[in-house]
Amino acid sequence: MVKSMTGYGRGEYQDKDFSFAFEIKTVNHRFAETAIRLPRFLNPVENRIRKMVLDRMARGHMDIFINAAYTGTEGRRVTIDKGLAKAYHDSLKEMAGLIGVSPDEVGGQPELLFIAKCPDVITPEDPCIDLDALWPHMEAAIRTALDHCDAMRQNEGANISKDISRRIDLIEQKLGLIEKRAPESVREYEKRLGDRMRETLESFGAGTLDETRLIQEVAIYSDRVNTTEETVRLHSHIRQFRGMLESEQPVGRRMDFLVQEFNREANTIASKCNDSEMTQVIVDMKGEIEKVREQIQNIQ
Repeated sequence: MVKSMTGYGRGEYQDKDFSFAFEIKTVNHRFAETAIRLPRFLNPVENRIRKMVLDRMARGHMDIFINAAYTGTEGRRVTIDKGLAKAYHDSLKEMAGLIGVSPDEVGGQPELLFIAKCPDVITPEDPCIDLDALWPHMEAAIRTALDHCDAMRQNEGANISKDISRRIDLIEQKLGLIEKRAPESVREYEKRLGDRMRETLESFGAGTLDETRLIQEVAIYSDRVNTTEETVRLHSHIRQFRGMLESEQPVGRRMDFLVQEFNREANTIASKCNDSEMTQVIVDMKGEIEKVREQIQNIQ
């Protein structure tokens, strides 16, 4: 069964020291494209995450959002900007002199707490944690999210498949009308041509109609408007397309190519036909082909 390229999934993991949330949103795209937003300390596992996603999603644009936090005490460090801290201290002493306070009175615990709160004096470093030990938990959360996303893509793909299948049936029905109408249009042309030739001969007082010449003209016309090759190929394309609808593999690009062939055959039939009834049927057929083309833009 075909899959849509539109889906959403979420997976989570949490323990006393580590929390991890993975969200994925997928939309239409010609190729497989991933955009991953994750905390910097998870950079070492980014390629693993991307590989997991691309192993499941063959096509589409995938926005991936990862929120993670490590609250354990092991591997946590902070950096003190000593130069900046001294600059704040010197500035406080200078300020004290400006307002008439003795520089010796500046110092002690209050100043220490004030400087510690100043921007960029104390900054936490990324936690140095064992990502290999946490990876199985992250992997399980990612797999949960991908399962949910895949289920949504399958459900939407099933709905799209039903609509496309109905339209393919309509295209085939209209193709049958064209095949049925084609010999009738030739017979009608033979009658019209014969009547005109007789009228012309009578108006000039000429002899009787040359049946051999009439047959030749009808044969030339019949060959010119013959669409057997195009209708046979279009039937073949329809069979291939129905097979793709049942495929478990990504078929969106192949379907897109095949629909171009649908249009090519329909255009050729339209250029050959010289019958208003057939022309209207072809116009309706091309309308259905265009609707199929629009639908398969969302198929993986």
